[in-house]
Amino acid sequence: MRLIDLHCNWLQQYATELTLYDASFYAEVPDRLRRLEGYLLGTSAAVLACARQPAEWAHHADAWRSLGALLARSEAEFTGRLLCDAADVARWRAEPADGLCWGVLAVAGFDFLIREPRDLEHLPALFQRGVRVFQLVDGPGGLLAGSDQPGDDRGLTELGRAFLARLAELASVGPTGPRPIVDLAHLNSRSRTDVLHWVENGGAPSGSLLLINSHGGLDHQQLDRMRALGVVIGLTASASSAPSPAELHAVIETLAAIPFEGRAGYEGIAIGTDLLGIDQPSAGLEDVGRIARWIARTFDRPTAAALAAGNARRLLLRSVGAPEDIAGPRGP
Repeated sequence: MRLIDLHCNWLQQYATELTLYDASFYAEVPDRLRRLEGYLLGTSAAVLACARQPAEWAHHADAWRSLGALLARSEAEFTGRLLCDAADVARWRAEPADGLCWGVLAVAGFDFLIREPRDLEHLPALFQRGVRVFQLVDGPGGLLAGSDQPGDDRGLTELGRAFLARLAELASVGPTGPRPIVDLAHLNSRSRTDVLHWVENGGAPSGSLLLINSHGGLDHQQLDRMRALGVVIGLTASASSAPSPAELHAVIETLAAIPFEGRAGYEGIAIGTDLLGIDQPSAGLEDVGRIARWIARTFDRPTAAALAAGNARRLLLRSVGAPEDIAGPRGP
């Protein structure tokens, strides 16, 4: 069983080796590299988060050019293995069961990118390039919404609403064709409430934006609303939120008891490993192999297949405009 990972900061494994990053901001990375052992064979697809530490972003005079360098490196790492449209999915489906991991491009935080309304005009070029996941904030320095950092009690701003509206305009008209995924990760409770309210009240045409919370902590006050709206939740095996596998299991069961778009069960629950971003993994769940084996041991086969890959695959297929019933590389 192979995972589909909703959040992988893959490039940051090179943070102390390449001029792409300033190594002084990533002193913790070398001690975390072992978590990526077997990653490309243990996952069939991953959302590739292009991000920097906030302090490092502040040192880049041209943030958009800096982001372009991250995207170019991701494209080079996954040449021919990026999921952007239905044709890519067909090639992914033809891969052998033990083929290498495919990727979906993501920008994990627009804190230093969207600073004024005219910056929104960079979004069409990102979408055309193949970016499919757009995370509003990563820290407290952004102007789109409040973050989950202590003391940041701001909500969704007018610029944040314009950001969402501009993304919605990029979605293909009709049931097929690519559409953006909006990532609620690292929003504070007020901002997440504002985004959900904006969606519920017709801020964008129905179905034009897909919603996820790819990784990180959960706002339990919002779970009913998120599940009802079809927000796909990527759970992170982090000691800060689930110190043990038993506690992660309890979180999964809590979510499964809340109807997802009106249907109770395990739909809409996935994995976002954040392997290089978390301080400490849950005990015994330090890499994708251990996570996949734990899922297979803990749940019956159909449920395990859905949690490990099926739910995330359905989301990614919708985002690239492919039929939702197409499986991954000879997967479950």
